[in-house]
Amino acid sequence: MIYIFHGSDSFSRREAIEKLKRELDSDGTLTTNTVVFDARETTPAEVIAACDTVPFFGGHRLVIVEGAMRQAQAGGRGRRRKRESQATDVESARGPWWALADYAPRIPEQTALVLVEGDSVDKDLFDALRPLATVQPFSLPGPREVAGWVQARARLRGLKIDRRACAALAELVGSDTWMLASEIDKLTAYAAEETIREQDVQALVTDVRDREGYLLADAVADGKAAAATKLLHQMLATGRPAAVLLLTIEHRYRRIAAARDLMDAGESGARIGARLGIVKAYPLERLLDQVSRYPMRRVRWALDRIAQADYDVKQGLQEEELSIELLVQDLASPDSASWTA
Repeated sequence: MIYIFHGSDSFSRREAIEKLKRELDSDGTLTTNTVVFDARETTPAEVIAACDTVPFFGGHRLVIVEGAMRQAQAGGRGRRRKRESQATDVESARGPWWALADYAPRIPEQTALVLVEGDSVDKDLFDALRPLATVQPFSLPGPREVAGWVQARARLRGLKIDRRACAALAELVGSDTWMLASEIDKLTAYAAEETIREQDVQALVTDVRDREGYLLADAVADGKAAAATKLLHQMLATGRPAAVLLLTIEHRYRRIAAARDLMDAGESGARIGARLGIVKAYPLERLLDQVSRYPMRRVRWALDRIAQADYDVKQGLQEEELSIELLVQDLASPDSASWTA
């Protein structure tokens, strides 16, 4: 079976994957039979081979591929791109990930192939796979939808929360579903089966305006160039020192580097959190979500780019504000040829 989980809401995509894992893991062997690929770092042949592998101890096999349809027309940018050069002219024009459309009808019954995508996908490949797949879109809630999202999530968590409290939480946090889920968990622990009121939200939830540095680093690491640039301009306009913002971004990438190194060494998410001193669930889940999109060479390039920006300012080669604006644009561009080459 093929599943396509796509859209801008990475939190809800993650939740859907976890739900699918629970449904498939009837005999407790799914962890052993799960493999995750980054389309930038692998080839369709490797993914297909993983799908065809017979599960250990029976049961199901779960193969997760992130960004395959985003790479479809570009042909991928992973370290093995040269291996695809033997494809026919037609295959080259369509991109190597079209091999999944040819393979889809013969995927083994015991294999679940999950294609995880953001907003940008190859529409033709998406349309080719759609009749053969279970498709679930996940979009971030719009401004008028956030309060409803909060109500639905609270209901799922068993939290009683009134309408004004939902509106207050939506106003304070916005559409960041990772942060909304974290705040709802916090309110659930506080509520002790009582109904959460607006005053509880005001007392317990921090206004996102007090988290601007965190949100800037988040937008940069998530590749949201427009949002990061807008937030940077707002912070500079209110007198935030560019040097402090640079340090905030550098700290995020150093944490990503440490987590990536531990992940590549085979450490679990819980172990990574313990090693980095991250005790709360939301910051750890958010970090792991970002790290999953960062191969180590991209992290090294980002840290080198940050060091270059700092050097340019200290040597008087660039104005401070211009330097950090160019840095943010470079770091938030996921397809930058500087690291994908």
